[in-house]
Amino acid sequence: MSFSMAKIALYLKKLVQPYGEIAGLEIRDSAVRIIQLRDGNIRRAAVSLEPGVIEDGKVKDRNRFLAALKKIHSQWSSPREKISVIAVIPAGTVYAQLFSIPFIAVANFNEAARLNLESVSPVEITSAYIDWQQVGIQDKDGKVDILGAFVQRPIIDDYIGTMKEAGFLPVAIEFPSLALARVIKEYGAGIDTAKSYLVMQVASDGVNFMILRNGNVYFDYFASWKSVQSEGKNAREISFNDFQAMILREMKKVVTFYESRWSGRAEALLLITESLAPEITEFVKSNFNLSVTEVRLRDWPDITPSWLVSFGGAVRAAIARAQDKFISVMPVGTERGYLQSEIMFFIKIWRNVIIATLSFLTILFIFADGFLVSTARQLDYQSASISGQPEGPVVITLQEKARVFNQLVDKVLFAKERSIPQSPLFIALNQLAGNKVAFSRIFVNNTQSSILVSGVTKDEAAAIDFKNALIQAGFQNVSLPLSNIISNADGTVSFTITFQRIPS
Repeated sequence: MSFSMAKIALYLKKLVQPYGEIAGLEIRDSAVRIIQLRDGNIRRAAVSLEPGVIEDGKVKDRNRFLAALKKIHSQWSSPREKISVIAVIPAGTVYAQLFSIPFIAVANFNEAARLNLESVSPVEITSAYIDWQQVGIQDKDGKVDILGAFVQRPIIDDYIGTMKEAGFLPVAIEFPSLALARVIKEYGAGIDTAKSYLVMQVASDGVNFMILRNGNVYFDYFASWKSVQSEGKNAREISFNDFQAMILREMKKVVTFYESRWSGRAEALLLITESLAPEITEFVKSNFNLSVTEVRLRDWPDITPSWLVSFGGAVRAAIARAQDKFISVMPVGTERGYLQSEIMFFIKIWRNVIIATLSFLTILFIFADGFLVSTARQLDYQSASISGQPEGPVVITLQEKARVFNQLVDKVLFAKERSIPQSPLFIALNQLAGNKVAFSRIFVNNTQSSILVSGVTKDEAAAIDFKNALIQAGFQNVSLPLSNIISNADGTVSFTITFQRIPS
């Protein structure tokens, strides 16, 4: 039986880490993409979506959407494994609003931010999921700039329910502008994040505009292709003239908003597009007098524009959950969701540790049992082989004698363990008597501390010597009257002597 240490290590890792690392999952009307950062490398997969599955950022055909999620799940891991993800839902589903509040104590800051968020909400609070994040501090008055996000609950509930059914566990849900801003801030090549930029992303479902200041989103606006499609056109087709007219109209709104809000012009336009980059660049330069820079990533040249949003989710996934303070439009906030997941993880990890320990002990016992059985069989075989040889009877006889000897040793040890230890008085008397006195009676009166000893010696001198030895040993009131010394017929002498023990 052979075992692969790599497989065992992978099994133990899955036991200790039930859900593995978190990935970034992007959902658009045209595709679902998943990407993960691991040890400086990327792992990714994608599945295309047919028209009509996702429309206007909402799930329109749940069955086909579920099938697509299950397909990409099967490409990523085993069907039973749960995949934790930072989900990025389509632009246009989330409404973002910038507001400012005075700087106050931390204890009251969250409450103040929440109250202001509810006051600027464009939808009924009870029917929406809302969240916020701090994006900056104003220089002139020290107010804190906060970006709030609002989305209708049914939209998020549909996404969460379908993702969970397909085997995904959403840790946080955000919108594309947040993911793109994170990528630009962390990995944008040749981009000074201390400056202010307009950002335009041309995607399959429309054009996403945002304003970045210090690398944070201050404004988010999405224009769907449906708003400019000509009659009879396919859902994913648009003429270049309509495209230019849309860019001109929507860019004027964004530029006007920027100039009115911050009394100045943006540094440049950051362009994110898979195609028509030269045409879009020339059009923007000629109409708005802005320099245009295509977004490229340092350290990650293989990440094309279509993967930037999902890559932004993966970058967030690599952040420690306790440090994730970004917007998450879910039923529970990122911090609370993290706490709940940690509790469940703690329970699961100890359950798995117990299972792993019991499994290890079981395997160990199986191996030990097999080893002992194999050893016993080898010994039996060796014994049988020896018996068949000329010296076999001699070996068997020696084995039998060894067995009997071992039994006797066991009995001696057992008798020694069961024996009662001698009294210190008897030990002292035996030492004083040596081999000259044989005791026939020893009587001890505990109440009076008196002792009577009867014995036999070879002559009277030996009895007297024993008396003197008792006196020298410290015993008191030693008495050996001559009347207590009696000659025996065999020439020996019997005597009776009394004395008192040494005071303790």
